[in-house]
Amino acid sequence: MVVNVVALTAARWRRNRNNKCKMKKTTKTMEFQTNNNNNNRKIGLILLIITLLLMIIAPTKVVASNTPSAFVQTAIYSNKIVIFSKSYCPYCRRAKGVFSELKEKPYVVELDLRDDGYKIQDVLLDLVGRRTVPQIFVNGKHVGGADDLQVAFRNGVLQDLLGTH
Repeated sequence: MVVNVVALTAARWRRNRNNKCKMKKTTKTMEFQTNNNNNNRKIGLILLIITLLLMIIAPTKVVASNTPSAFVQTAIYSNKIVIFSKSYCPYCRRAKGVFSELKEKPYVVELDLRDDGYKIQDVLLDLVGRRTVPQIFVNGKHVGGADDLQVAFRNGVLQDLLGTH
């Protein structure tokens, strides 16, 4: 669509042949094109609505990610191997040794070194039915404790979960 816009009438001073100044009025017409103005308005309105919705949703996501439950879920699904452990626990050391033998580096959450460790154990109780450590997850799947890990290792199930078999 071509739109004609009449610009303001401009006054220009010109010298005529007799070297006298005379004002001459000129009117210019400018043309410009618009690409379907209604579509531009619709797109702008949609973008505004999306922005407002994101502003409303974003603060609740930030608050939710600080909870122990969100921490546990993020740890499990963001890492290949996760061990919820305590630094002094012999069973936890044994589980870490299995992964060392496989040359795998687990993400270890030492619950006794965290202020919210007991809350994370409560989340694990809700999630897998146990508060004890270690609790081991491989590729988002719960393997169990140290004894369960040993059995899975001997049977080749652990290697299958890791994709190294």
